[in-house]
Amino acid sequence: MLALIAAIPIILTIILTVGLNMAAKKVLPISWLSIVIIGLGYWGMDFQHVAAYTVMGFLGSIDVLFIIFGAILVMNTLNVAGAMKRIEGMFNSISEDARIQLIIIGFAFSAFIEGAAGFGTPAALCAPLLIGLGFPPMAAAISCLILNSTPVPFGAAGTPTNAAIAAVASELPAMGINPDEWTLALAFISTFSMCIGGFFIIFFVVGLITKMFGKNKSFADAMPVLPFCLFTALVFSAVSLPIARFIGTELTSLTAAAVTIFVLLGCAKAGFLMPKTIWRFDDKKTETKASSSNVPQMSLFKAWIPYLFISLWLVVTRIPQLGIKPIIQSFSVGLTNLLGVPNATWSFKFVNNPGIAPFILAVLVAIVLYGLKGDQVASIVKKSWNQCVGAFIALLFGFALVYMYRYSDANSTGFASMLITMARGMADLAGANYFYVAPFIGTIGAFMFGSNTVSNVMFTPLQFETARILDLPTLLIVAMQNQGGAIGNMVCINNIVAVCATTGISGVEGKLIRTDFIPWLCYYAILIVSALVILNFGILPEF
Repeated sequence: MLALIAAIPIILTIILTVGLNMAAKKVLPISWLSIVIIGLGYWGMDFQHVAAYTVMGFLGSIDVLFIIFGAILVMNTLNVAGAMKRIEGMFNSISEDARIQLIIIGFAFSAFIEGAAGFGTPAALCAPLLIGLGFPPMAAAISCLILNSTPVPFGAAGTPTNAAIAAVASELPAMGINPDEWTLALAFISTFSMCIGGFFIIFFVVGLITKMFGKNKSFADAMPVLPFCLFTALVFSAVSLPIARFIGTELTSLTAAAVTIFVLLGCAKAGFLMPKTIWRFDDKKTETKASSSNVPQMSLFKAWIPYLFISLWLVVTRIPQLGIKPIIQSFSVGLTNLLGVPNATWSFKFVNNPGIAPFILAVLVAIVLYGLKGDQVASIVKKSWNQCVGAFIALLFGFALVYMYRYSDANSTGFASMLITMARGMADLAGANYFYVAPFIGTIGAFMFGSNTVSNVMFTPLQFETARILDLPTLLIVAMQNQGGAIGNMVCINNIVAVCATTGISGVEGKLIRTDFIPWLCYYAILIVSALVILNFGILPEF
């Protein structure tokens, strides 16, 4: 009974988002209010503690908010400056084969945009680019939704994985775990299974597109590019796995995708692993919208400078051997005893936050580099704020909700926290089968909120506590939460609505969900099998 009462805010969230199709920015404040009412009226919390933990949650969200704003700010700056158009123009001469274009743009470039910005930008940018190369809008939408799953745990400089870590970081020292070591291990396990899925999903999407939109309506038309698909997954994995294991979350998708893009471009130019016959959607030569008349006349190097600056900054400041990371982490501001509650504390390592450095720094560089005027900069800032404000509201109250769940043991009734109470209920309900359910919870979070980051903020503490109760490896269960949220991006309604809007095919959202369900299910099965491999072959680090 207690577990059911504790779950009311989450149940309410599901009903409002899935049943009534309300936006997360409206739902999460309502869910927060419901947990406040339960805390005060049933759990025996006092107003002082409720207020303190709410403020603590609001402040705890600042790290993520800066990253989101900074990432979107970079993207909009490059768009206004024309640098993004120049980068897009680079892809127009890749190959006339639509399958090769799909792999390089739909996977590799999409993964780069995910690593740099995340939060729905890959589909919004790459789907129109594919349409400009001759793809049917529906094909472009399907491709970008499904392919933008493998890099998602490390989107926007690792924001989803970092959000998962932040959600449980306070519990680790008491368990004798070094948070930095746990972070690297979580990054590695998260990307290990996603990379295995990448070997399947790239080829599957190419086959799906040739079957649905090709003249022959045949999956077999994808077979000539199977070696190129496997090579793509191999390059991406070979770069992302060591970065995740030894450097950290911020660079995993960003660097792996950048390397993959230029390796694939070189392969295509050299004819390496290229199919013998060109496959297109029709018999006519593909015409692109990005003609020489509307591609800005700037050098390709100049167009890439902000991204190169971002990558270089993250490399230099995140490699432990260089010794810079402890220095930038030493710059922080914080508060203790919020509203007189001793364990209500907050700290913000502002120089270590990717949203500030390097994202906002990169924007300042770009303003000077591209000669942007004051009115253009003001327009960029305003547009970026408008794009982010909904996510800001959702995350503010999402963090506040999670902090209420975690610290609701400060009560007069003697109840455990609502989080632990709910975790015990889930452990009793799922038992030994919980291992197979963990990624589904992550997917539900992404489906509800349209973001792996918010899914991790909401459900990582629950997954962590349930794993502890069931004596399951907490590291693996949190990784499966992270992965489930990543693959949930291909079926989440927010992403589907956004990609439909950018491709001009609104009204087919239901068809997209049905189309994406099979690859989601296959990826889910791969995550489970990969987790079993990790458990049985000694890949999982011990803590």
